[in-house]
Parts: sequence; structure tokens; C-alpha cells
Amino acid sequence: MPEADRQQIPQYQSAPQYIGLAVAVTGVPTDVDSNIVTVTVVNEDSQSTLFTRTAAHVGLGRYQILLSQTDTDVLGNYAASWIYAIAGQSLLYTSYYAVGGAEPAYDNLTDDLKAIADSVYAKLADMFDSPSGGPNLYTYFQSNWSRGRIAQCIDWALDRINTAAQPYSNYSTVAGGAAFPTAQWGALLRQACFVEALKHLRRSYVEQPDFQGSTISRLDRRDYFDRWGVVLADEEALLRPQLDHFKIKQMGLGRPAILVSGGVYGRYSPVAMPGMAGRPHLSFVNY
Repeated sequence: MPEADRQQIPQYQSAPQYIGLAVAVTGVPTDVDSNIVTVTVVNEDSQSTLFTRTAAHVGLGRYQILLSQTDTDVLGNYAASWIYAIAGQSLLYTSYYAVGGAEPAYDNLTDDLKAIADSVYAKLADMFDSPSGGPNLYTYFQSNWSRGRIAQCIDWALDRINTAAQPYSNYSTVAGGAAFPTAQWGALLRQACFVEALKHLRRSYVEQPDFQGSTISRLDRRDYFDRWGVVLADEEALLRPQLDHFKIKQMGLGRPAILVSGGVYGRYSPVAMPGMAGRPHLSFVNY
């Protein structure tokens, strides 16, 4: 299972962390037999069993395991095997998650913003020039490309959305701040975050040294700046109309109002004399 597609759980996280399973039969949420689901978690790196527990039933067809700090103290990739039965038939489903180092920018996001960060991260998960997937930056020790960096891209994207044009807004990822309406405009924030990620990658490839007086064979990545620029231009073109539609919606121009029954002057008729058009007449017409 690729790292980008796993549920991400921070190491030693104090906030409750769960892994869960939702069961449905022909699309309908369904409880398993006797509501008994046994979960065995294995560390895929060491092939050692972390634990075997019975999952808690938390809703119709929904089961979950609460992970303790001890369960998340070892970095690595994990596989959770969920064993249960439906109508007497034994079934097995395997889900995957990863315990990674703490990334405050990502860890502090709400679930809906984490989903956007994960989506953007996945868009960059299958790059050619990296042994583990993702940008080539992964191969350099001094690089910090991660979900935490994508979370910061969300902040930069919100800065652009807030200030790109009238009306100004103050959406933020800070707890207690104005939450972005992801239910209606999640696609806009996802695209804006992706654009910021591409801009960051392009900036990161600016410093590509040109070897002089050397005959050592190497991969030349100096044109990556230009190549990322082509991708960025395409994604910017998709973002602009989305941002325009969002700003128009915030201005309320889609809800026009008109004056009826004579308008502000009741049933006074307008003056037809030159220079007086539009002003109220001094006589009242009784219909």
C-alpha cells in the first residue's frame, strides 16, 4: 500500500486517534453478526503483531479501535485485519495506516481540511523521479516535503482566496477562526492548495547547480523549474474561474431584489417635465 494512500496518524499524539471500519451490504449500512469485529494490527516493517482487540460498535455498521500512545510510539507502516461475519459467512477486510513523525501544521487541521491535504498529497504521489514516489525533493536530506508542507500550502491558498479580489474575507485554519465552507467550496480550496504546492515545488527547483569542469555522469534537473512552470500554468487556468465564481457568490449578486407596488414613492406618479424625471409628483392618484 503506497504511503500516500494510508491513513496518517502522528506519533505520540495526545488527541484520540482511531482506526475504523464501515460495513455496508448493497450500499446499506449493516451491523455484523453479534456486533463482534476482531482486529489484529501488524507492523509491516518488522512483521510483528502490535495487538489483537475487539472493535467498539459506534453506530449502524460502524466499528472502531481507539489507539493509545503506546500503540503509536513506533514509526512505521501498519496493516489492520478486521475479521467478522455477516449472515454466518466469515469475512476479512484489511485497512492500512502509517504512524509518522509529528507535523503540527497537518495534525492541527480539522478532518475536512486534512482530507483536502491528503487529496493534494496524493496528486503528487506518483512522480517518476523519486524512488519512493512524490517529488524528487524526497531524496534530499535537507528537504521537508510532507503532509505538513501541504497543510502550509492550505494556509497560503486561503491567503490568496481572502485577498484576491473583493469582497475580502478572513478564512483561516486556526482554531476559533473563520472556517472555510468546504462543503460548498472544497473543490476551490483543493485547487488553490494544489497551485500553491506546484509553486512551492517550482521555487524549490530554482537552485539546481551546473557542474563545471566535471566528467561525472549525473541527472540534469535544471529544466525542472520550466517544466513545473508548464504544469503550474495549466492549473492556474483552472483555478481562476473557480475563484471568480466564489467571489461573485460572496458578493450576493445572485440574489437580486426589486421594488414593487410603486417603489419607494408608493403610488406617486413620476414627473414628466424636463429635468424632473424620476422625482415624486405632488399629487396622489387614488385607484
